[in-house]
Amino acid sequence: MIIDTHVHLSIYQEQAASLKEALKKLLEEMDANQIDYAIIIPDNIENDPKIADLSIAIDLISGKNNLFLLGSPQIMQGSSEVDKYRELVTQGIIKGVKFFPGHDPYYPTDERCLLYYEMCQSLNVPAVFHTGENSNNPKTAKYNDPKYIVEVAGKYPNLKIVITHYYWPKIEYCYEVTKNVPNIYFELAGTADEEVLEKSGGIEKMREVLLKTIQGRSSKVVFGTDYPMCNVRSHIELVKSLNLSQEIESKIFSGNAINLYKLSL
Repeated sequence: MIIDTHVHLSIYQEQAASLKEALKKLLEEMDANQIDYAIIIPDNIENDPKIADLSIAIDLISGKNNLFLLGSPQIMQGSSEVDKYRELVTQGIIKGVKFFPGHDPYYPTDERCLLYYEMCQSLNVPAVFHTGENSNNPKTAKYNDPKYIVEVAGKYPNLKIVITHYYWPKIEYCYEVTKNVPNIYFELAGTADEEVLEKSGGIEKMREVLLKTIQGRSSKVVFGTDYPMCNVRSHIELVKSLNLSQEIESKIFSGNAINLYKLSL
């Protein structure tokens, strides 16, 4: 079984003419790569016709039992949506909350995030963080430096925290800063992307860092791709190239995600 924990419904890559067609393309891509389930991350900017926000994503995936959702609050507007997201989690509509420091100019330690962290911790759902550079804009990475995420992890020791994209291109730094923090998880979206690999030291460097991470905490790594921005097959092949035991590979492809996001399959 494979669960892709990081996909978007987007037409930015012009692979679809509408978000409805983008959903169709996603399902076809999942079928082609034998991906059984996926978690869709809506955009935190509402009413953009090129990428599904939360309300659009909820409507689009209605009745699709192999698709799940995260929430993506608009932190720049403060914590006014906390009650809304608490209800979405309680009803099982979303399986966690995604934060976009770097896409938006705030740090993970920003006061506007704290009520969301408290809510996620109390309801036992993950807080997921975008990290690393935005393509062609390396300065944005200052907002999502994992040192700030470590601070959050210390303040909320029972909060499950997920780092996406491994703070590329500084993947070794990300490993060193976070390696002793027990409530931090890693999700592999973007780690097989050509731009990420080129800037991060190449695929052998990526394999080295991922293997160190898995060796220390094989239950804290989950599979993700960042489709449609990144190639699904390349990410599957990256995991398979690590030559893991069948037990650990299965945990990364599906078992860890089931436990982390409390998925009822």
